[in-house]
Amino acid sequence: MIILVTGGSGFLGRHLIRELLDRYQDAEIRTISRSGNAIQRLLVECHNERLTPIVGDIRDVGSVRYAMRNVDTVIHLAAMKHVGLGETYPAEAIMTNVTGTKILLDSFCGNTFIGMSTDKAVEPAGCYGATKLLMERLILDQAKREEGKRFMAVRTGNIFGSTSSVIEIWRQQIMQSNEIDVTDLKMTKFFIGVKTLVDFIIETMESGKNGGVYIPYQKALTLADLAKAVIDSYGNQATRMRSIGIRPGEKPHEILFAEGEKVCTQLTSNLSSESPRLTVEEIEGWLKESTC
Repeated sequence: MIILVTGGSGFLGRHLIRELLDRYQDAEIRTISRSGNAIQRLLVECHNERLTPIVGDIRDVGSVRYAMRNVDTVIHLAAMKHVGLGETYPAEAIMTNVTGTKILLDSFCGNTFIGMSTDKAVEPAGCYGATKLLMERLILDQAKREEGKRFMAVRTGNIFGSTSSVIEIWRQQIMQSNEIDVTDLKMTKFFIGVKTLVDFIIETMESGKNGGVYIPYQKALTLADLAKAVIDSYGNQATRMRSIGIRPGEKPHEILFAEGEKVCTQLTSNLSSESPRLTVEEIEGWLKESTC
């Protein structure tokens, strides 16, 4: 079995590749990434002869066709994921998240294709969410066109410890100025641990059905509780919070699926404002685990 992981040098990708290498002793894992430095980091963390890194761009047909040779399964993680950058550079977000996905689908001759999506794709408020919505629609449209194969999407909220997340930004701000920028303390977001998400993606790869949108169980938190946990973990009594207001492309609360949409999930609530909450103590535990 040959598995291609796009964006495999990113935070989620590195964790996923390590788990794939451990679980499937006969599988070859390929990954394609634009960043040579990130590829080098991946090779240091996952030194394995069954891992083949490819420096290339999913927006380039030649790179994708080369990476796709004899591939059985694609787990598509590569994305321009930053909400603010998506608003500033919408053309780049469209090229990566939409055009890149279309190129992958057009070049795919295997059996299983999984695309990683986000809660921001549901009733999107900005460019990033809109491009991920289109990514999902492309995958689900392909599911209708190619019976006998499996095209699926995994949709989730934020991942604890992910690169350039609000947690990482706040840690940097605390080190630089001992002050963090907070949009709205009443804002709620879904969060999930990377190990839980990796297991869910692999479970979907093994048993998911064609055309499915799969959503793992996850709790929500308020930005106030997250800020307190981050300050308790990385700051001190002098750490300050500066209110900057909700930025373009953001929503005060997240939604994991639209009304009437067919999804596979064990969620108790669809809205981050009404979902079971992580306590400050639980958040601090997640923070410790994500920095191990």
